[in-house]
Amino acid sequence: MADLVSLVRFALRQEGELRPHREQVDQRFAAWLAKQESNGRKFTEEQRQWLETIRDHIATSLAIEKGDFEYVPFEQRGGLGKATQLFGKELGPLLNELNEALAA
Repeated sequence: MADLVSLVRFALRQEGELRPHREQVDQRFAAWLAKQESNGRKFTEEQRQWLETIRDHIATSLAIEKGDFEYVPFEQRGGLGKATQLFGKELGPLLNELNEALAA
């Protein structure tokens, strides 16, 4: 499904080059993370692991919502409760930000 989105964007000339969706998400994530760090936002190693898992989910599902934390692999890592513990009140805005930055 995600690669179909890339194909449609290319066909509509919204993208100049046909590339796998996963590759685009990885590139956007790296740019997003670098921007966060340059703005002084620091993430712990555990938070980074969660962010990478969120990135992987967006790459295959095109978006993420809090309800997705009830499923594998998030549920295996503690689900929504653990994500909330790690990111606090920033979790909702963070998910929105990642959806916008990575699935654009």
